[in-house]
Amino acid sequence: MKNYFELLDRIPLLSGIDTDPIKVIKDETIITNWQNKRKIELAKKSKNSEWADIGIICNDPFVVILRDLVEFPDGNLGSYIRLYNRAYIEEGAAGVVTLPEKDGMLLLMHNFRHATRAWHWEIPRGFGEPGVDAEEQAKAELSEEIGVNASDIGLVNLGVFYSNTGLEGHSVNLFLAHITSSGVPNQEIGVDELRWVSVTELEKMIADGEITDGFTIAAYTKAKLKGLI
Repeated sequence: MKNYFELLDRIPLLSGIDTDPIKVIKDETIITNWQNKRKIELAKKSKNSEWADIGIICNDPFVVILRDLVEFPDGNLGSYIRLYNRAYIEEGAAGVVTLPEKDGMLLLMHNFRHATRAWHWEIPRGFGEPGVDAEEQAKAELSEEIGVNASDIGLVNLGVFYSNTGLEGHSVNLFLAHITSSGVPNQEIGVDELRWVSVTELEKMIADGEITDGFTIAAYTKAKLKGLI
């Protein structure tokens, strides 16, 4: 739990402020007492006692998962889980999502995703990298995933997006990327096809459920409402 408290102290954003309606408890005695009671409750239900653990419960190279003890507005205590991109915690780097555009057409890639074990039509995206700003990261992702040279990319910042505010604490940066070359699929990361579509075709794919990726829908929505596509 020492590392957990050190993380909260190092990044004040993770603890919040006293006026927040849901408060993060940092008193070790209160946490220990709650954990002991919770473990007894779980044991009576033949549930996993680890569900009562408070602190850093997953310390992965890419993501960090916290389970906090929090005080809700009614004064009750309970556990709450949240997930962060590691780079976002370590260096403040956010992930990036880029919507490629060329001559009024938008580029989609057909990508196999391990998490869903399914193919998805989506646009390039990636985790943040410590010490790399969002614009540089966006160009790197386009280069890696569709083979576009950095010199052929012009970026327009569309703002930030939170994918799941009930779980993920980090934001991602959305970009419209004007590119001058066509790109090629990177089969090594599970991309087997690239498709150029018009805005109307992309909208139909969303309406028909052919595009279900939230990042793609978010980037398209921002670009469309800003009058950029």
